[in-house]
Amino acid sequence: MSRIEIETPIGPISADLDNLSEDLSYLLSKVKKTDKIDESTLAFLGIARDDDSVAVESKRTYYHDRSYVFWMDAMLTVLEKDYRIVKTENYNYGNNKTAPIWFDEKVGDKTIKVPHKLVMFVESKTNDERFVITFSPFDEFEIDMCFQFRSDNDFNYTTFWESVESYFYTEGLLKNAHFSADFKLLDTETFTWNHMVIKDTHRRSLERNLVRFIDSVELFQSKGLRGSRGVLLAGPPGTGKTLTCKVLMSEIDATVLYVARDAIQNVGQITELYKMARRFAPAIVILEDIDTLGGLGRDEGDHPLLGEFLNCLAGVEENNGVVTLATTNHPEKLDWALTDRPGRFDVRITFDYPDSDHRLAILEKYLEPFNTKKLNLKKIIKRTEKFSGAYLQELVQSAFMLAHEECGYCSEPQITLTHLEQAMELLESQRRKVSREKNLSYGDEVTIEELYN
Repeated sequence: MSRIEIETPIGPISADLDNLSEDLSYLLSKVKKTDKIDESTLAFLGIARDDDSVAVESKRTYYHDRSYVFWMDAMLTVLEKDYRIVKTENYNYGNNKTAPIWFDEKVGDKTIKVPHKLVMFVESKTNDERFVITFSPFDEFEIDMCFQFRSDNDFNYTTFWESVESYFYTEGLLKNAHFSADFKLLDTETFTWNHMVIKDTHRRSLERNLVRFIDSVELFQSKGLRGSRGVLLAGPPGTGKTLTCKVLMSEIDATVLYVARDAIQNVGQITELYKMARRFAPAIVILEDIDTLGGLGRDEGDHPLLGEFLNCLAGVEENNGVVTLATTNHPEKLDWALTDRPGRFDVRITFDYPDSDHRLAILEKYLEPFNTKKLNLKKIIKRTEKFSGAYLQELVQSAFMLAHEECGYCSEPQITLTHLEQAMELLESQRRKVSREKNLSYGDEVTIEELYN
């Protein structure tokens, strides 16, 4: 039997540890803890601590990402309309009173005060509704939010939160906004078809399957057709897929959810993304480099995210008013159930390396803003076979930098054919180095060498 001995002014005292533990547990069970948050909550709700006739109901909501900022903007807007915040308090460890903590979050040109660690005491402007909201943070955007109210009070949590959701999806800051999967607003420029050179067949297909489709979803549904659409843009890097996405983002009046290649890592994220897109409809979900998005393929067996993604595109729930626009440099790496199934990706548009006429149009487009002599671009165009639009843009950029250097960094450099040829040599040299490093064959390398000589 283990015992403890304690020296005291009146001599040593010894006790049996097992009995002492039991005695302390008994005493603690008889002592009512006094938590200041609980006391303030009960007092605000008009409930005596020893009153067992009225229950305190609780509802919890947990946030774990930056969507919390936009949800709080919606909730505070609803509160401002129909309720008043009587007071806010904050306590350390439940007892030591301290200042409430709010964060200032910049969203576009608006600054939002976001509750972080505090207790909010709320009452209705029109009736006897009263409730208390406790915000308990685990991290910056990881917040446990607890609503407490009397069981016999007029406050209806379900009705209240439905009004918050309604505002969030129909009038909130994300409605018709362009934002990323981590809930950051995208500072997107306005692009039009005039900013790029695109095949007429491609543009008509995009207009038909996205721009006009999303404006006429109800018409399609009235005919018993699907109210969603999936378009896959495939082709080598730099051929205009991303620029096409930017143009469509500007052309279509809809909420845009942009998903980068590293945005999806865990099961459940795709489901939440499409759940939100449905509520925001009309909406566009843009998936950049879908072949690298969470490793969606079956090269090494079933991927845990693949089944979820397939189900989101064409599963039990309808994606009415949602268009999925995806890009890929490697369509051959995508699972056949993703690419060969109407209802998932209905249309595939291939962006190949531009032919000579297309390259000439692109090069002339990029040269438009510059001071140039009359240029014969025939030889340059011949040397740019298998150049993407991105490389043609770099050709003009390098030529302008050479002209800028030659004129002593004057304000209006003039691009000449010589500058374009010098820029061409730099690009060809660079591409050959990359080809050797990657053990690839670079276009018509023999022809290039012949042109050099």
